[in-house]
Amino acid sequence: MQTFDDITFNGNLYTTRSSLALLLYEQNGVAMAIPLPNANLMSFIRVFGNARQCRDHIETNRNRRKMITLFAYDKNMQEWLGNNDADIPPNLQEIKIFCGADDQPFVARWARRHIRRFQNATFEIISCDRLNHELLLFGVNFLRKLHSDFRPRSRLQRRSYHNYKKICHALANYFWHEANNENV
Repeated sequence: MQTFDDITFNGNLYTTRSSLALLLYEQNGVAMAIPLPNANLMSFIRVFGNARQCRDHIETNRNRRKMITLFAYDKNMQEWLGNNDADIPPNLQEIKIFCGADDQPFVARWARRHIRRFQNATFEIISCDRLNHELLLFGVNFLRKLHSDFRPRSRLQRRSYHNYKKICHALANYFWHEANNENV
């Protein structure tokens, strides 16, 4: 089973682009295994297992005007946003909080209390069982957006496009299985 540990960020391809995708999953204690069957395709996302390092990385890129999307485990965001002194940098555009399906109503209520403080960021709650699918959908749009960051017809642009196509194929397989699933 592939998990966050199987995501290998391609810094040569994605570090210098106009946007960044980050994933924060810091576990203190027993870690919940979240399956990501397509983790090997997610080289566009940088994974952090430490909240402090993730926040520092966002701050570092604040001055570079990089727009950031953050996927974060609900417990990590509760700790981050629960600190009244904590601020969300203006370059952190999207925060996608993932949690267990049973926890979604609680996380949604909790997030609403904090969302008003952060006018520059949009929030979305995702269940862990849909995280792989949501990361793939995000990846397609993200890589399409980054396409113009590369020099036209360069080797790096072709590699990014190849990654984009692999994610499209994975989504096609996902939707094919969903379309043929008899269990509704």
